[in-house]
Amino acid sequence: MTANSNAPASTPESRQAGDLQNERSQITFSTDDASCVFAGSREARDRNRWLLSLLRDHPDKVFDKDSRPFLGRTERFLRGQKVAQAYYELRNKHGLQKEDRDRLRLLLDEYIPLQVHESMGQPTIESQSSPEQLQEWGPKVSSGRWLVCYAQTELAHGSNLSGLRTTATLDTGSDTWIIDTPEPSAGKCWIGGSGMTTTHAIVMAQMSINNKSFGMHPFLVPMRDPETHKLLPGVFAMDMGPKVGAPAMDNGYITFDHVSIPRQNLMGKFQHVDKDGKYETRNQAAKALTRGAMTLVRVGLIEIAAHHAARATLVATRYSLVRRQGSSKGGAEPQILDYSSVQQRLFTCLSTSWALNFVGQHMRSIYNDLQSALQKGDASLLGTVHGFTSILKACATFQGLDVVETARRSMGGHGYSAASGLTDLERNQPTAGLTYEGDNHMLLCGPAANFLVKTLDSDKRPVRRELDFLFDKPRFDVTKPHEWLDEERQLYLLGSRAAKLVRDLSALRREAKDAATLAYLESALSSRASRAAGSYLILYAFNARLSLLRSASAESIVGIKPAAELLRALEDLRSFYVLEACVLRDVGDFVESGLLEAEQVSWARQTAAHLALRLRKQAIGLAEAADMDDWYLGSPLGHSDGRAYERMIDWMRLEPLNQQGLSGGRDEDGVLKGFRQAMGRLTHGEAQHFNGEAAARDSRL
Repeated sequence: MTANSNAPASTPESRQAGDLQNERSQITFSTDDASCVFAGSREARDRNRWLLSLLRDHPDKVFDKDSRPFLGRTERFLRGQKVAQAYYELRNKHGLQKEDRDRLRLLLDEYIPLQVHESMGQPTIESQSSPEQLQEWGPKVSSGRWLVCYAQTELAHGSNLSGLRTTATLDTGSDTWIIDTPEPSAGKCWIGGSGMTTTHAIVMAQMSINNKSFGMHPFLVPMRDPETHKLLPGVFAMDMGPKVGAPAMDNGYITFDHVSIPRQNLMGKFQHVDKDGKYETRNQAAKALTRGAMTLVRVGLIEIAAHHAARATLVATRYSLVRRQGSSKGGAEPQILDYSSVQQRLFTCLSTSWALNFVGQHMRSIYNDLQSALQKGDASLLGTVHGFTSILKACATFQGLDVVETARRSMGGHGYSAASGLTDLERNQPTAGLTYEGDNHMLLCGPAANFLVKTLDSDKRPVRRELDFLFDKPRFDVTKPHEWLDEERQLYLLGSRAAKLVRDLSALRREAKDAATLAYLESALSSRASRAAGSYLILYAFNARLSLLRSASAESIVGIKPAAELLRALEDLRSFYVLEACVLRDVGDFVESGLLEAEQVSWARQTAAHLALRLRKQAIGLAEAADMDDWYLGSPLGHSDGRAYERMIDWMRLEPLNQQGLSGGRDEDGVLKGFRQAMGRLTHGEAQHFNGEAAARDSRL
């Protein structure tokens, strides 16, 4: 029985379920149709539901997460071992392919100890092994007999690969490689799964043959005994300890003390070393396929950022409709989503989550085009897709984290509670996503900016239409407020801003004289130009998806024919995203570039206000289109039944401090265990009394 289930009709908790149902009754479109659009298609939506059911309906309930917020780090990690084992059983039982495996791990809502084995270890074995190696290693890795981490980052070096210090020296006498960590700061660090779990490591090491360096190469190094799981001689590994998040993941620190491995353990698809030390390269044309696979990781990060943004927005939107605060002329407290300040924040979150979702779908389609081309030997798209993912990985993860944090803060004091379901979420992927697979600032100032300038300065037209903005004549001709809603004008404005910043960056690199000044100015301008290009690409993808949904082929691709009401709601979302998340947030760029004047900025604010009124009635439908199960959300405050207060009280009772017994924090009388021997000495007058004379002396000093 839930708390206060018999509360009178006039209480806040008794109104909450009705408030949410009333909101749903005002939606003018089918939320079922909207969920198909959000997922990309009805087939994808239904597949997601099936994958979630594998976890939610597991007979052992091993994937249930009610207790997670109340567990310590060690408990969480040990529980993660069981979750990882059960996950692997499921993926093997159902023969899940990579895309489904990736989705299933996302729905686990936990970084499990074999996360890196699945996302990097196994893919690297499959993509960089020679045919002979793959025949021997592949079945062991795919079945889970071998659990493989990816050991590249070192304590003193991360993205600077040339600075990595771990060595692999060929010993022709024993026909082995000697893997060695020359100093403690060269230990492999942050290696997911290595602290306690993995049996093998793919070690990126500086190859040396006959005192000649051949640069960084991958080696398969056994770490633990296959029978006892003890560390092998010369291998040292330990867990890194507590982190901001990922408590169930044993990120580790590894060192190697002259560890011998067979010469054949150099991963051999792209290079080979014979027993005499002769080095030869192989399949260099096929290396493009490996680079193409690397872009897939960043495409996945864009999709994950969109997923978590939508999750946080859904929780906060539901809560904003059942939480009443303040006063009104009618007497009833208003729902907090009726406050303009909350609307501005949450509708920006809502529009951003949809925008990121659509750009994720767009990039997945482009990646599929790239893979088809690479299989035919055509690598012309590779540089462009790498550039796109460098820009959008950074922009999507930055914006995604902003959404999660903004949504949580919009929930007021209760948002600080783990009952929101957002505190643990925020500490994990949304925060970590800013750093791994390329630090966002490094990406924006380096690969992203370089790609944009190179494209601008090239004599060739870009291979994708998304880049035409760099060569279009800057223009923006809004002469009336309602013209802010025109999608072509919106796209030209964001494109003109981005092109202007890229041209400025190109000119700065050519003309700046003072190296120190150049470095400072270039860094700031590179980031601004890359972010501006990211906003343009996101809007381009949003418009492309809307164009598809309006087309005659929508039903065959998405599985539904979107009604006009749904299309209008999505168009309003797009315009709100442009105005609030792009123009008004970075208004200085547009004014400084001469693209906007004060009156046009004022019109933009007025238009955003009008859009907020329209979105207010559709908010719950657009948020719930993310189609996230209550079991998955794990949010008493964001539950679909709206009973936030009742569920929060029930959730509080799960706190061990509130329970009696061996594992609880209270004794048989309900008193905190050990209280009498600690704080009880104060309440019983047995502790040091306040020394008034000492206080008086101190006041005279």
